[in-house]
Order: sequence, then structure tokens, then C-alpha cells
Amino acid sequence: MQKAEIVLKIVFLYILCWPVLRDSVSRLFFLFQSHGELAFVDQRYADHSWSTAVHLVPGILFFLVGPLQFSPRLRRRWPRLHRTLGKLFIASGLVSSLGVMHMVIVFPALGGFLTQGVTYAICLSMMAAMILAYRAVRRGEIMQHMRWMRFAFALGLTVSTARIYIGLADAVLSVPFEQSFTLASALGLATNLTVVAYLERRPKTGARLNE
Repeated sequence: MQKAEIVLKIVFLYILCWPVLRDSVSRLFFLFQSHGELAFVDQRYADHSWSTAVHLVPGILFFLVGPLQFSPRLRRRWPRLHRTLGKLFIASGLVSSLGVMHMVIVFPALGGFLTQGVTYAICLSMMAAMILAYRAVRRGEIMQHMRWMRFAFALGLTVSTARIYIGLADAVLSVPFEQSFTLASALGLATNLTVVAYLERRPKTGARLNE
């Protein structure tokens, strides 16, 4: 794979991560500010600031480190750094998943039981994928490791893809966040899983993400 192509792929992954990184950093600053009367959506975060921070901080690390795991240049030239960042990626993903699983119960979640159930399914699947990715690389099963890492990142990226749909719903249809959230999340998950399935059906293309 050409160097320029690799750079473009990593940049594209960061562009996909941008919506959730932007919102997460903004929400993190929000937690440490004084507030007057807030809308219901924002009040939940203010009432559960520590739970929110436990989700947001490792979540930000997850999306900052994640795209770098798909840089073959980094893995070849700095294998120790690649392994260290990989462990950070997995650890931050696990902690952030546990944090959001707690949040959707105590907040409560927009969309009620449906959102809670889907969130748990996504988080548990992502956690399982990261653990399996770690076990695979420890056994020297590199291709399996790559597949599980792609799957884990795609699941985690659902929250960012959903924000793209939320923004479109607001801009095009004037549908507010509260009403579009559940459907946008479902569309985000479907989009990401479709892309992963496509890459898995085209082994050469999928592998090139990690060459």
C-alpha cells in the first residue's frame, strides 16, 4: 500500500471520529462549569457528572488511538509503540463501555428500554471483540487479531456515525436530537456493520487496512 493511501485512510478514520470527539470534549468541559436551569437532556449529565466523566475520558482516548491501530507503517516501524497503543485502545474501550452501560441505566436513556438494550448489546459485543483481539495476538493469530480489532472499532464508531445521521435529521428534516437519537443510533450501527461485512467479504481489501 502506498504511503499516501495509508495516510488518507487514517485521516478518513479521524474524520469519522470527529463528531464524537468534538461532542465528547464539549461535554467534558460542560461538566466542570456552573449551570442554571437546564433542559432535561443536559440536566442528566450535570446530575451524574462522575459517571459521565468515566465514560467520556476513556472514550476520547479510544477514538484518538483507534485510527492509529490501522496504520501499517506504525506497526512495522514502531512495533512496541503499536502494542502499547493497542493496549491503551482496548483498556479505554473497556472502561468507556462500562461507563456508558452504567449511564443508560441511571440517566435514564433516551428511548428507554430499547436504547438500554441496544447499548448493552453493542458494548458487550465490543468488549468481547477487544478481548478476543488481545487473545488472538497473544497466540500469534494476526489475521484474527485484525478482524476482531476492526469489528471492535466499528462497534465503537457507531456513536460517531449516529451523530452524522442526527445532524442530517436536524438539518434536512428539522427533527430534534431527542426524536432522532434512537433511529440514528440504529442506522449508525447498521452502516458500520455493513462496511465491516463488506471488508470481510473482500479479504484483500480488508487486509490492506492493516498491511
